[in-house]
Amino acid sequence: MSTYQSTEIFARLNEALDAFSPSERQDLVKQVNGIFEFHIKKDKSPNAEVKIWHAEVKNKGVINEGPAPSTPDITLFLTDEDMVALAVGDLSGARAFITDRIGLKGPMMMAMKLDVIFRSLGMGPPKGAEGDLGYDGFESSFLILQIYEYLQVLSDEERKAEVARVKGVFLFNVKNSKGDTAVWTMDMKNGIGQMKKGKIEGLKPDIVLEMKDKDFVDLFMGKTNGQKAFMTGKIKVKGAIMLALKLDTMMKDTQEKIGFFGQKQAKL
Repeated sequence: MSTYQSTEIFARLNEALDAFSPSERQDLVKQVNGIFEFHIKKDKSPNAEVKIWHAEVKNKGVINEGPAPSTPDITLFLTDEDMVALAVGDLSGARAFITDRIGLKGPMMMAMKLDVIFRSLGMGPPKGAEGDLGYDGFESSFLILQIYEYLQVLSDEERKAEVARVKGVFLFNVKNSKGDTAVWTMDMKNGIGQMKKGKIEGLKPDIVLEMKDKDFVDLFMGKTNGQKAFMTGKIKVKGAIMLALKLDTMMKDTQEKIGFFGQKQAKL
């Protein structure tokens, strides 16, 4: 019997997946649309054994031991202990990435869907901050959660310094392809800063940014230049436009911290 606790975790995930109806499986595939490869280290020792599993949640929706049958969209590097913590809900994917407990090769947006897989199969962490901040049907929810987690890992003194540097209240109005609107408020003007879903009663925004969900994602991913997005009307700004430049700096700090592009090494 394998000494890997992850073996049982993947077996339980498969059992849950096998219980899905064909339509439920396709709904999960549509929502995730990615191939994951997990490189799981037995422990943190330098020469520890590494086992590989994959989750093909792009076409069929299957989870098996061994390398992915085709090029994975995302490869994750973590310990057996952290894999179990993710699965049983003691650790969220967002917190694991930002605290360097998971290394990755590939786009962070895909990695953020790991919690979606776990929850869909009856495992993983409770929604917590993601439930408080997220909107169904908005990729931007993953970005907002990352900014939230970025603030959470800072000390109170670091957060106060960030607030002193930014000095602004941001209101985001984001519209998806269905025409639905998501609203978030980021208060980087008072106390130690906060991110909230919706408007904060009694708090007037210094800047309001309106954009499409895809444009917000592209901006954060570096696919769209912020200045060009403002000039072409992809992002509409009302209020203190200079705060938009500070937002850009803060987003880049978040990207650097969580390794949003390319690769991020875990502290294994």
